[in-house]
Amino acid sequence: MAKILIVDDDRMFCEPFSFYIEGIGHQCQIAENLYEGLNMARKNDYDIVFLDVILPDTSGLEGINHFKKAASSPEVIIITGSGDARGAEAALKNGAWDYLEKPPSYSNIKLLVGRALEYREKKLRFREQKFLNRELVIGNDVKLRDCLETVAKAAVSGGSIFITGETGTGKELMARTAHINSPRAKQNFVTVDCTNIPANLAESLLFGHIRGSFTGADRDQEGLIKQADKGTLFLDEVGDLHLSAQKSLLNVLQKKMFRPLGAKKEIPCDFRLISATNKDLKQMVEAGSFRKDLYFRLNVFHIHLPPLRERAEDIKLLANHYIYKICDEFGINTKGVSKDFTDILMRYEWSGNIRELVNVLHTTIANAVNEPVLYPHHLPLDIRIHFCKKGIKREQVHKDARLNIVPETDKTRFPSLKEFRNLAELNYLNDLIEISEGSASRAYEIAGISRSGLYLLLEKYGLRMKAN
Repeated sequence: MAKILIVDDDRMFCEPFSFYIEGIGHQCQIAENLYEGLNMARKNDYDIVFLDVILPDTSGLEGINHFKKAASSPEVIIITGSGDARGAEAALKNGAWDYLEKPPSYSNIKLLVGRALEYREKKLRFREQKFLNRELVIGNDVKLRDCLETVAKAAVSGGSIFITGETGTGKELMARTAHINSPRAKQNFVTVDCTNIPANLAESLLFGHIRGSFTGADRDQEGLIKQADKGTLFLDEVGDLHLSAQKSLLNVLQKKMFRPLGAKKEIPCDFRLISATNKDLKQMVEAGSFRKDLYFRLNVFHIHLPPLRERAEDIKLLANHYIYKICDEFGINTKGVSKDFTDILMRYEWSGNIRELVNVLHTTIANAVNEPVLYPHHLPLDIRIHFCKKGIKREQVHKDARLNIVPETDKTRFPSLKEFRNLAELNYLNDLIEISEGSASRAYEIAGISRSGLYLLLEKYGLRMKAN
Protein backbone atom coordinates (compact mmCIF):
# COMPACT_ATOMS: atom_id res chain seq x y z
CA MET A 1 0.00 0.00 0.00
CA ALA A 2 1.41 3.37 -1.05
CA LYS A 3 0.90 6.79 0.51
CA ILE A 4 -0.27 9.38 -2.02
CA LEU A 5 -0.75 13.16 -1.73
CA ILE A 6 -3.00 15.20 -4.03
CA VAL A 7 -2.18 18.94 -4.19
CA ASP A 8 -5.14 20.60 -5.88
CA ASP A 9 -7.75 23.20 -4.89
CA ASP A 10 -10.50 21.74 -7.11
CA ARG A 11 -12.72 19.82 -4.66
CA MET A 12 -14.96 18.48 -7.43
CA PHE A 13 -11.92 16.74 -8.84
CA CYS A 14 -10.10 15.83 -5.61
CA GLU A 15 -12.86 14.05 -3.71
CA PRO A 16 -13.79 11.41 -6.33
CA PHE A 17 -10.14 11.10 -7.33
CA SER A 18 -9.05 10.43 -3.74
CA PHE A 19 -11.91 7.92 -3.28
CA TYR A 20 -10.67 6.05 -6.36
CA ILE A 21 -7.06 6.04 -5.09
CA GLU A 22 -8.22 4.62 -1.75
CA GLY A 23 -10.44 2.13 -3.60
CA ILE A 24 -7.43 0.60 -5.34
CA GLY A 25 -5.72 0.06 -1.99
CA HIS A 26 -3.66 3.17 -1.24
CA GLN A 27 -3.72 5.88 1.44
CA CYS A 28 -4.57 9.32 0.12
CA GLN A 29 -4.44 12.86 1.54
CA ILE A 30 -5.33 16.23 0.01
CA ALA A 31 -3.70 19.66 0.21
CA GLU A 32 -5.41 22.70 -1.31
CA ASN A 33 -2.29 24.77 -2.03
CA LEU A 34 1.45 24.35 -2.48
CA TYR A 35 2.48 25.65 0.95
CA GLU A 36 0.13 23.22 2.68
CA GLY A 37 1.33 20.37 0.47
CA LEU A 38 5.00 21.09 1.17
CA ASN A 39 4.34 21.21 4.91
CA MET A 40 2.60 17.83 4.71
CA ALA A 41 5.48 16.38 2.66
CA ARG A 42 7.94 17.62 5.24
CA LYS A 43 6.08 15.85 8.05
CA ASN A 44 5.01 12.67 6.21
CA ASP A 45 6.59 10.18 3.81
CA TYR A 46 4.75 10.01 0.48
CA ASP A 47 5.43 7.72 -2.45
CA ILE A 48 3.57 9.77 -5.09
CA VAL A 49 2.43 13.39 -5.27
CA PHE A 50 -0.24 14.40 -7.80
CA LEU A 51 0.44 18.10 -8.27
CA ASP A 52 -1.84 20.59 -10.03
CA VAL A 53 -0.22 23.33 -12.13
CA ILE A 54 -2.61 26.18 -11.30
CA LEU A 55 -2.76 26.61 -7.51
CA PRO A 56 -4.01 29.55 -5.40
CA ASP A 57 -0.54 30.52 -4.15
CA THR A 58 1.82 29.68 -7.03
CA SER A 59 2.44 27.41 -10.02
CA GLY A 60 2.74 23.73 -9.23
CA LEU A 61 5.70 23.54 -11.62
CA GLU A 62 7.70 25.64 -9.14
CA GLY A 63 7.07 23.08 -6.41
CA ILE A 64 8.41 19.95 -8.12
CA ASN A 65 11.96 20.31 -6.81
CA HIS A 66 10.72 21.21 -3.33
CA PHE A 67 8.74 17.96 -3.12
CA LYS A 68 11.68 15.95 -4.44
CA LYS A 69 13.87 17.50 -1.72
CA ALA A 70 11.57 16.08 0.97
CA ALA A 71 12.96 13.18 2.99
CA SER A 72 10.90 10.57 1.10
CA SER A 73 11.66 12.17 -2.31
CA PRO A 74 8.27 11.17 -3.81
CA GLU A 75 7.56 10.69 -7.50
CA VAL A 76 5.75 13.81 -8.72
CA ILE A 77 3.01 13.56 -11.34
CA ILE A 78 1.75 16.86 -12.72
CA ILE A 79 -1.99 16.85 -13.38
CA THR A 80 -3.82 19.85 -14.81
CA GLY A 81 -6.85 20.96 -16.77
CA SER A 82 -4.82 23.35 -18.94
CA GLY A 83 -2.05 21.20 -20.32
CA ASP A 84 0.25 22.26 -23.11
CA ALA A 85 3.46 21.00 -24.72
CA ARG A 86 5.64 23.64 -23.02
CA GLY A 87 4.18 22.84 -19.62
CA ALA A 88 4.84 19.14 -20.15
CA GLU A 89 8.43 19.83 -21.16
CA ALA A 90 9.00 22.12 -18.16
CA ALA A 91 7.50 19.53 -15.79
CA LEU A 92 9.67 16.69 -17.05
CA LYS A 93 12.82 18.83 -17.07
CA ASN A 94 12.14 19.79 -13.45
CA GLY A 95 11.98 16.14 -12.46
CA ALA A 96 8.29 15.22 -12.74
CA TRP A 97 7.68 11.51 -13.33
CA ASP A 98 4.79 12.16 -15.72
CA TYR A 99 2.30 14.79 -16.87
CA LEU A 100 -1.46 14.25 -17.26
CA GLU A 101 -4.44 16.33 -18.31
CA LYS A 102 -7.80 16.41 -16.54
CA PRO A 103 -10.03 14.51 -16.56
CA PRO A 104 -7.81 11.42 -16.71
CA SER A 105 -9.15 7.94 -17.29
CA TYR A 106 -9.21 6.09 -13.97
CA SER A 107 -7.99 2.92 -15.68
CA ASN A 108 -4.99 4.91 -16.92
CA ILE A 109 -4.46 6.27 -13.41
CA LYS A 110 -4.36 2.75 -11.97
CA LEU A 111 -1.79 1.72 -14.58
CA LEU A 112 0.24 4.90 -14.04
CA VAL A 113 0.30 4.52 -10.25
CA GLY A 114 1.36 0.90 -10.60
CA ARG A 115 4.21 1.81 -12.92
CA ALA A 116 5.34 4.73 -10.75
CA LEU A 117 5.44 2.53 -7.66
CA GLU A 118 7.31 -0.21 -9.52
CA TYR A 119 9.85 2.35 -10.76
CA ARG A 120 10.17 3.77 -7.23
CA GLU A 121 10.72 0.33 -5.69
CA LYS A 122 13.47 -0.51 -8.17
CA LYS A 123 15.07 2.89 -7.66
CA LEU A 124 15.13 2.55 -3.88
CA ARG A 125 16.42 -1.01 -4.09
CA PHE A 126 19.16 0.10 -6.48
CA ARG A 127 20.20 2.91 -4.11
CA GLU A 128 20.50 0.43 -1.25
CA GLN A 129 22.59 -1.99 -3.29
CA LYS A 130 24.88 0.47 -5.06
CA PHE A 131 27.20 2.49 -2.85
CA LEU A 132 28.66 5.13 -5.12
CA ASN A 133 32.16 6.47 -4.53
CA ARG A 134 31.42 10.18 -4.90
CA GLU A 135 34.48 11.66 -3.20
CA LEU A 136 35.07 13.98 -6.19
CA VAL A 137 31.53 15.42 -6.19
CA ILE A 138 30.47 17.84 -3.43
CA GLY A 139 26.79 18.61 -2.80
CA ASN A 140 23.39 17.20 -1.89
CA ASP A 141 21.08 19.09 -4.27
CA VAL A 142 18.27 16.93 -5.66
CA LYS A 143 19.32 17.59 -9.27
CA LEU A 144 22.89 16.57 -8.45
CA ARG A 145 21.62 13.41 -6.77
CA ASP A 146 19.70 12.57 -9.96
CA CYS A 147 22.96 12.94 -11.92
CA LEU A 148 24.77 10.61 -9.52
CA GLU A 149 21.96 8.09 -9.81
CA THR A 150 22.50 8.02 -13.58
CA VAL A 151 26.25 7.59 -12.97
CA ALA A 152 25.52 4.61 -10.72
CA LYS A 153 23.37 3.00 -13.41
CA ALA A 154 25.90 3.72 -16.15
CA ALA A 155 28.84 2.45 -14.10
CA VAL A 156 27.65 -1.16 -14.23
CA SER A 157 27.26 -1.09 -18.02
CA GLY A 158 29.63 -0.37 -20.87
CA GLY A 159 27.42 2.24 -22.54
CA SER A 160 28.76 5.65 -23.52
CA ILE A 161 28.08 8.56 -21.16
CA PHE A 162 27.26 12.04 -22.46
CA ILE A 163 27.64 14.91 -19.98
CA THR A 164 26.25 18.37 -20.70
CA GLY A 165 26.27 21.58 -18.69
CA GLU A 166 27.59 25.11 -18.58
CA THR A 167 31.30 25.84 -18.37
CA GLY A 168 32.64 25.22 -14.88
CA THR A 169 29.90 22.89 -13.63
CA GLY A 170 32.30 19.98 -13.05
CA LYS A 171 31.83 17.80 -16.12
CA GLU A 172 35.30 16.24 -15.88
CA LEU A 173 34.83 15.44 -12.18
CA MET A 174 31.56 13.71 -13.00
CA ALA A 175 33.32 11.77 -15.76
CA ARG A 176 36.04 10.68 -13.33
CA THR A 177 33.36 9.65 -10.84
CA ALA A 178 31.83 7.41 -13.50
CA HIS A 179 35.28 5.92 -14.19
CA ILE A 180 36.22 5.16 -10.57
CA ASN A 181 32.86 3.44 -10.03
CA SER A 182 33.19 1.23 -13.12
CA PRO A 183 34.94 -2.13 -13.59
CA ARG A 184 37.65 -0.17 -15.45
CA ALA A 185 38.58 1.88 -12.37
CA LYS A 186 42.12 0.44 -12.12
CA GLN A 187 42.89 1.24 -15.76
CA ASN A 188 43.78 4.56 -17.42
CA PHE A 189 41.47 7.57 -17.53
CA VAL A 190 42.63 9.47 -20.63
CA THR A 191 41.41 13.05 -21.15
CA VAL A 192 41.26 14.56 -24.63
CA ASP A 193 40.63 18.31 -24.88
CA CYS A 194 38.92 18.51 -28.26
CA THR A 195 39.28 22.32 -28.41
CA ASN A 196 43.07 21.93 -28.75
CA ILE A 197 43.15 19.31 -31.52
CA PRO A 198 44.00 20.83 -34.95
CA ALA A 199 42.12 19.18 -37.82
CA ASN A 200 45.34 18.06 -39.53
CA LEU A 201 46.70 16.40 -36.37
CA ALA A 202 43.51 14.85 -34.98
CA GLU A 203 44.01 11.33 -36.38
CA SER A 204 47.66 11.23 -35.36
CA LEU A 205 46.84 12.28 -31.80
CA LEU A 206 43.90 9.89 -31.49
CA PHE A 207 45.24 6.85 -33.34
CA GLY A 208 49.01 7.34 -33.19
CA HIS A 209 51.45 6.79 -36.06
CA ILE A 210 54.45 4.75 -37.04
CA ARG A 211 57.84 6.10 -37.95
CA GLY A 212 58.02 7.62 -41.44
CA SER A 213 54.25 7.86 -41.92
CA PHE A 214 54.53 11.61 -42.58
CA THR A 215 57.19 14.32 -42.58
CA GLY A 216 58.55 14.73 -39.07
CA ALA A 217 57.39 11.31 -37.85
CA ASP A 218 60.84 10.18 -36.71
CA ARG A 219 59.55 7.57 -34.25
CA ASP A 220 56.50 5.47 -33.47
CA GLN A 221 53.88 7.33 -31.43
CA GLU A 222 51.11 5.70 -29.41
CA GLY A 223 47.72 7.39 -29.80
CA LEU A 224 45.32 8.44 -27.05
CA ILE A 225 42.86 5.68 -27.95
CA LYS A 226 45.55 3.06 -27.40
CA GLN A 227 46.46 4.68 -24.07
CA ALA A 228 42.81 4.32 -23.01
CA ASP A 229 42.66 0.60 -23.90
CA LYS A 230 40.81 -1.34 -21.15
CA GLY A 231 40.13 2.03 -19.46
CA THR A 232 38.13 5.19 -20.15
CA LEU A 233 38.51 7.79 -22.90
CA PHE A 234 37.10 11.18 -21.93
CA LEU A 235 36.43 13.59 -24.81
CA ASP A 236 36.08 17.02 -23.23
CA GLU A 237 34.22 19.63 -25.34
CA VAL A 238 33.44 17.00 -27.97
CA GLY A 239 31.42 19.60 -29.88
CA ASP A 240 34.71 21.15 -31.02
CA LEU A 241 35.91 17.93 -32.70
CA HIS A 242 36.46 18.42 -36.44
CA LEU A 243 34.04 16.62 -38.82
CA SER A 244 36.77 14.44 -40.29
CA ALA A 245 37.82 13.31 -36.81
CA GLN A 246 34.16 12.67 -35.95
CA LYS A 247 33.92 10.23 -38.86
CA SER A 248 37.10 8.41 -37.81
CA LEU A 249 35.91 8.19 -34.19
CA LEU A 250 32.55 6.78 -35.32
CA ASN A 251 34.34 4.03 -37.25
CA VAL A 252 36.32 3.09 -34.14
CA LEU A 253 33.17 2.92 -32.01
CA GLN A 254 31.43 0.73 -34.59
CA LYS A 255 34.29 -1.66 -35.35
CA LYS A 256 36.23 -1.59 -32.04
CA MET A 257 39.32 -1.42 -34.26
CA PHE A 258 41.62 1.40 -35.42
CA ARG A 259 44.63 1.82 -37.65
CA PRO A 260 47.58 4.04 -36.61
CA LEU A 261 48.75 6.33 -39.42
CA GLY A 262 51.13 4.46 -41.72
CA ALA A 263 50.27 1.04 -40.26
CA LYS A 264 49.19 -1.88 -42.46
CA LYS A 265 46.95 -3.60 -39.93
CA GLU A 266 44.12 -2.50 -37.69
CA ILE A 267 44.50 -2.87 -33.94
CA PRO A 268 41.65 -3.94 -31.60
CA CYS A 269 40.64 -1.50 -28.87
CA ASP A 270 38.42 -1.70 -25.82
CA PHE A 271 37.57 1.48 -23.96
CA ARG A 272 34.64 3.20 -22.26
CA LEU A 273 33.77 6.49 -23.94
CA ILE A 274 32.63 9.50 -21.91
CA SER A 275 32.10 12.81 -23.68
CA ALA A 276 31.16 16.27 -22.48
CA THR A 277 30.18 19.61 -23.96
CA ASN A 278 28.68 22.97 -23.06
CA LYS A 279 27.25 23.27 -26.58
CA ASP A 280 23.86 22.21 -27.94
CA LEU A 281 24.82 19.17 -30.03
CA LYS A 282 21.22 18.69 -31.23
CA GLN A 283 21.36 22.15 -32.76
CA MET A 284 24.79 21.39 -34.23
CA VAL A 285 23.40 18.20 -35.77
CA GLU A 286 20.60 20.20 -37.41
CA ALA A 287 23.16 22.74 -38.67
CA GLY A 288 25.35 19.96 -40.11
CA SER A 289 28.38 20.71 -37.93
CA PHE A 290 28.10 17.50 -35.89
CA ARG A 291 27.37 13.99 -37.16
CA LYS A 292 23.93 12.69 -36.23
CA ASP A 293 25.10 9.05 -36.12
CA LEU A 294 27.96 9.93 -33.78
CA TYR A 295 25.63 11.94 -31.53
CA PHE A 296 23.45 8.87 -30.97
CA ARG A 297 26.55 6.74 -30.28
CA LEU A 298 27.68 9.21 -27.60
CA ASN A 299 24.30 9.71 -25.96
CA VAL A 300 23.52 6.34 -24.34
CA PHE A 301 23.45 7.71 -20.78
CA HIS A 302 22.81 11.46 -20.63
CA ILE A 303 23.79 13.48 -17.56
CA HIS A 304 22.96 17.19 -17.46
CA LEU A 305 24.78 19.03 -14.67
CA PRO A 306 22.81 21.91 -13.13
CA PRO A 307 24.48 25.34 -12.91
CA LEU A 308 25.62 26.47 -9.48
CA ARG A 309 22.87 29.11 -9.28
CA GLU A 310 20.35 26.23 -9.20
CA ARG A 311 22.28 24.54 -6.37
CA ALA A 312 22.24 27.39 -3.84
CA GLU A 313 22.10 24.98 -0.91
CA ASP A 314 25.38 23.40 -2.04
CA ILE A 315 27.36 26.65 -2.20
CA LYS A 316 28.25 26.61 1.49
CA LEU A 317 29.41 22.98 1.27
CA LEU A 318 31.53 23.71 -1.78
CA ALA A 319 33.00 26.86 -0.25
CA ASN A 320 34.01 25.05 2.97
CA HIS A 321 35.57 22.21 0.95
CA TYR A 322 37.65 24.48 -1.27
CA ILE A 323 38.63 26.87 1.53
CA TYR A 324 40.16 23.91 3.37
CA LYS A 325 41.83 22.67 0.18
CA ILE A 326 43.23 26.08 -0.85
CA CYS A 327 44.52 26.85 2.65
CA ASP A 328 46.27 23.48 2.64
CA GLU A 329 47.88 24.36 -0.72
CA PHE A 330 49.03 27.70 0.72
CA GLY A 331 50.44 25.93 3.79
CA ILE A 332 48.30 28.01 6.20
CA ASN A 333 45.65 27.22 8.80
CA THR A 334 42.09 26.79 7.50
CA LYS A 335 40.22 30.09 7.68
CA GLY A 336 36.82 30.64 9.18
CA VAL A 337 34.07 32.56 7.40
CA SER A 338 31.76 35.32 8.63
CA LYS A 339 28.00 35.07 8.19
CA ASP A 340 27.87 38.04 5.83
CA PHE A 341 30.66 36.49 3.72
CA THR A 342 28.64 33.26 3.33
CA ASP A 343 25.51 35.31 2.59
CA ILE A 344 27.24 37.02 -0.33
CA LEU A 345 28.44 33.70 -1.73
CA MET A 346 24.85 32.40 -1.55
CA ARG A 347 23.44 35.48 -3.31
CA TYR A 348 26.00 35.75 -6.12
CA GLU A 349 24.97 34.47 -9.59
CA TRP A 350 28.18 32.47 -10.35
CA SER A 351 27.99 32.62 -14.13
CA GLY A 352 31.28 30.70 -14.22
CA ASN A 353 29.86 28.11 -11.81
CA ILE A 354 32.15 26.04 -9.55
CA ARG A 355 35.27 27.06 -11.46
CA GLU A 356 34.50 30.73 -10.77
CA LEU A 357 33.80 29.98 -7.09
CA VAL A 358 37.19 28.29 -6.73
CA ASN A 359 39.00 31.20 -8.44
CA VAL A 360 37.20 33.73 -6.22
CA LEU A 361 38.14 31.77 -3.09
CA HIS A 362 41.79 31.64 -4.23
CA THR A 363 41.87 35.42 -4.55
CA THR A 364 39.95 35.94 -1.31
CA ILE A 365 42.29 33.73 0.73
CA ALA A 366 45.30 35.46 -0.80
CA ASN A 367 43.82 38.82 0.23
CA ALA A 368 43.30 37.56 3.78
CA VAL A 369 46.48 35.52 4.07
CA ASN A 370 47.35 36.89 7.54
CA GLU A 371 43.79 36.98 8.93
CA PRO A 372 41.95 33.98 10.46
CA VAL A 373 38.42 34.82 9.20
CA LEU A 374 37.14 35.69 5.73
CA TYR A 375 34.93 38.81 5.47
CA PRO A 376 33.23 40.45 2.45
CA HIS A 377 36.01 43.05 2.17
CA HIS A 378 38.43 40.21 1.32
CA LEU A 379 36.47 39.34 -1.84
CA PRO A 380 37.73 40.42 -5.28
CA LEU A 381 36.93 44.05 -6.10
CA ASP A 382 34.58 43.26 -9.00
CA ILE A 383 32.26 41.20 -6.75
CA ARG A 384 32.21 43.93 -4.08
CA ILE A 385 31.35 46.54 -6.74
CA HIS A 386 28.65 44.24 -8.14
CA PHE A 387 26.87 43.99 -4.79
CA CYS A 388 27.33 47.68 -4.09
CA LYS A 389 25.60 48.61 -7.36
CA LYS A 390 22.93 45.96 -6.83
CA GLY A 391 22.20 47.25 -3.34
CA ILE A 392 21.84 50.85 -4.51
CA LYS A 393 19.57 49.84 -7.40
CA ARG A 394 17.43 47.62 -5.18
CA GLU A 395 16.96 50.35 -2.57
CA GLN A 396 15.89 52.81 -5.28
CA VAL A 397 13.42 50.34 -6.80
CA HIS A 398 11.89 49.57 -3.40
CA LYS A 399 11.74 53.27 -2.54
CA ASP A 400 9.96 54.01 -5.82
CA ALA A 401 7.62 51.08 -5.23
CA ARG A 402 6.60 52.42 -1.82
CA LEU A 403 6.09 55.95 -3.10
CA ASN A 404 4.20 55.07 -6.26
CA ILE A 405 2.05 52.02 -6.86
CA VAL A 406 1.32 53.45 -10.32
CA PRO A 407 4.43 54.75 -12.18
CA GLU A 408 4.63 58.53 -12.70
CA THR A 409 4.67 58.04 -16.47
CA ASP A 410 1.36 56.19 -16.44
CA LYS A 411 -0.92 57.68 -13.76
CA THR A 412 -3.97 57.02 -15.93
CA ARG A 413 -3.49 53.25 -15.75
CA PHE A 414 -4.80 51.66 -12.57
CA PRO A 415 -2.78 48.57 -11.50
CA SER A 416 -4.28 45.12 -11.86
CA LEU A 417 -5.06 43.20 -8.66
CA LYS A 418 -2.16 40.85 -9.41
CA GLU A 419 0.28 43.78 -9.75
CA PHE A 420 -0.98 45.28 -6.49
CA ARG A 421 -0.67 41.97 -4.62
CA ASN A 422 2.86 41.39 -5.94
CA LEU A 423 3.90 44.88 -4.89
CA ALA A 424 2.35 44.43 -1.46
CA GLU A 425 4.17 41.09 -1.05
CA LEU A 426 7.47 42.67 -2.10
CA ASN A 427 7.08 45.56 0.37
CA TYR A 428 6.10 43.14 3.12
CA LEU A 429 9.12 40.91 2.46
CA ASN A 430 11.52 43.86 2.51
CA ASP A 431 10.11 45.04 5.84
CA LEU A 432 10.22 41.45 7.13
CA ILE A 433 13.91 41.10 6.18
CA GLU A 434 14.66 44.38 7.97
CA ILE A 435 12.71 43.49 11.13
CA SER A 436 14.18 39.97 11.34
CA GLU A 437 17.69 41.32 10.60
CA GLY A 438 17.94 38.94 7.68
CA SER A 439 17.40 35.77 9.72
CA ALA A 440 15.09 33.29 7.97
CA SER A 441 14.26 31.39 11.18
CA ARG A 442 13.07 34.61 12.84
CA ALA A 443 11.27 35.77 9.68
CA TYR A 444 9.01 32.76 9.19
CA GLU A 445 8.06 32.85 12.89
CA ILE A 446 7.16 36.54 12.67
CA ALA A 447 5.23 36.04 9.43
CA GLY A 448 3.43 32.93 10.69
CA ILE A 449 4.29 30.85 7.62
CA SER A 450 6.37 27.73 7.05
CA ARG A 451 10.06 27.82 6.20
CA SER A 452 9.35 26.39 2.74
CA GLY A 453 6.60 28.99 2.24
CA LEU A 454 9.02 31.79 3.11
CA TYR A 455 11.69 30.50 0.74
CA LEU A 456 9.18 30.19 -2.10
CA LEU A 457 8.21 33.84 -1.64
CA LEU A 458 11.84 34.94 -1.44
CA GLU A 459 12.64 32.98 -4.61
CA LYS A 460 9.66 34.57 -6.37
CA TYR A 461 11.14 38.06 -5.91
CA GLY A 462 14.83 37.13 -6.17
CA LEU A 463 15.52 37.81 -2.47
CA ARG A 464 17.69 35.80 -0.08
CA MET A 465 18.05 35.49 3.69
CA LYS A 466 20.42 33.79 6.09
CA ALA A 467 19.31 30.27 7.02
CA ASN A 468 19.81 30.76 10.78
